[in-house]
Amino acid sequence: MKLRYGAKAVIRRRIDGKYLVLWSSKWEENPRRSQKPDLPGGLMEDGESIVEGLRREVLEEAGFSVPESDLVLTYALVWNEGDISTLFQAYFAEIENPTVTISWEHERYAWLSADEVLALEIRQPYPTIFQHMNAIGLLV
Repeated sequence: MKLRYGAKAVIRRRIDGKYLVLWSSKWEENPRRSQKPDLPGGLMEDGESIVEGLRREVLEEAGFSVPESDLVLTYALVWNEGDISTLFQAYFAEIENPTVTISWEHERYAWLSADEVLALEIRQPYPTIFQHMNAIGLLV
């Protein structure tokens, strides 16, 4: 069994309370992810802490920096796929009005209301994370 570490960020824009959602580019090798809603984040590189890796991933995928002090751990789980287990953490951050510049990994983005986020057709574990954040008052 291989263990890896991953994290995603639920980012709320302070100016209007909307949340950043990305749409993955076309991934023929992974149709479950291809052209589907996604959040900034990903897998950690060797030697990175989860927060360091998440900040790197947000910068790479969305083009802006999130201060470490603004990231709040809100959910954690172990996600098993075959012989790989991922310790997956979800963080929340509320930031000003960033300029979003997406990478090749995503084809578009949108700022959505909490109701729109909760209604997304999105792969697990995102619905569980969104429901949890809604229940604790972070996705409102």
